[in-house]
Amino acid sequence: MIHPSKYPFLPVARLLAFGLAAVLLICQTGCLGLVANLAHAVGADMTPAAYKDLKDSRIAIVTVTDNSQYSDDIAARLLSRRVGEILLTEVNGLTLVREDQIAQWRDTNGWDSVDFLSIGKGVKADKVIGIELTNLKLRDGATLFRGRADVAINVIDMKSGAVVHSKQLDEYTYPVSAGQYTTETTETKFQKLYLGMLAKQIAREFHPYDFNETIAIDAAIASQ
Repeated sequence: MIHPSKYPFLPVARLLAFGLAAVLLICQTGCLGLVANLAHAVGADMTPAAYKDLKDSRIAIVTVTDNSQYSDDIAARLLSRRVGEILLTEVNGLTLVREDQIAQWRDTNGWDSVDFLSIGKGVKADKVIGIELTNLKLRDGATLFRGRADVAINVIDMKSGAVVHSKQLDEYTYPVSAGQYTTETTETKFQKLYLGMLAKQIAREFHPYDFNETIAIDAAIASQ
C-alpha cells in the first residue's frame, strides 16, 4: 500500500482508487465464494415459504387417506408425524397438538369425519394443516418400488373458519427417475422412505428451503 506521507504529490482520491483496485483484484476468486457462503448463512439464497403464518401458533396436522376414513391408518399417522417433526425444527414458536389427542377426537366423533374445522376446534388448535392423501401406490410393476400419490394441502384458520392456504401435489412421485427393486428392501421400509420425502415436500410450503437440495433428491434412495 502506498503511504500518503511518502508520496505527498499523489491526491488522496487516487490513493483510495489504487487501494480499491488492489482489493478487488485479490477478491476476484476468493471473495465470490465468501459472499455466497455469507448469503447462504443468512438465508438470502433460500426459497421463501409459500405460507408464513404458522409462527407462534398451535397447529393440528390431520392426514386423511383412502383408508383412514374407516380407522387409524399407518400411512396417515406416519405422514402427519414426519411433517410435524420438520415444522417443529423449522418454524419458530410453533406448537403441535399431540397425535393421540387428534386420534381420541376422531374415536369419539367418527373416523369418517373429514371436517378439518371441527377437528381443529375440538382439539383447541389455532390452525389445522389438513392433508388429503389419495391414490397412494408404492409399486411400479411387480418388482420395483416407486411411490405415487395425489396430495391436497389446506390450512384452515380456526378464528375465521376459512381456508387461508391451499396446495395441490398431483401425482407426487418418488423416486422421480429410479426406484428400488423389491429384492433390495421391504414395502414397509420403502413406505417410510416415500412418506418421509413427501413430508419434506409438504413442509416446504411453510418454511424457507434450499432449492439446490431438490436437484439430487433421488440420491437418497442409494443410502437406504
